[in-house]
Amino acid sequence: VKEASRRPPRRSLVRLGLAGIPPIFSDLWSFLQELDAEVVFNEMPRQFSMPYHTADLVEQYWRYTYPYDINGRLADLAEAAAVRRLDGIIHYTQSFCFRQMFDQTLRERLPVPILTIEGDGPTPLDARTRLRLEAFVDVLRP
Repeated sequence: VKEASRRPPRRSLVRLGLAGIPPIFSDLWSFLQELDAEVVFNEMPRQFSMPYHTADLVEQYWRYTYPYDINGRLADLAEAAAVRRLDGIIHYTQSFCFRQMFDQTLRERLPVPILTIEGDGPTPLDARTRLRLEAFVDVLRP
């Protein structure tokens, strides 16, 4: 963290959040970089980093929002959208995963545009997903 705080901020044009499970696409990050977009909030790694200062380990686990009901998760994502000034959120789901059922609720209750992408194996982005990401970033671009 100390090293990162000394680096100059990146000047990406579009600030994105990534919600959902970690994406399995092998080239998602490099493709977003090509589009001058950057993921400045990544839900899962942040959740598992135990970023909250609490009295004990039990409280740390209670602060996780992903495995519990949608309301805590929505509040966490809305706060991240405001604090990190997100232009949009990419919601990654795994094919046929029960987490897909939260997608509509995220769209209705979060204050930023959301693009849902889906994957099922460790492959590069397919042409359809690349086109959808490119269009999403273009719409968000200032």
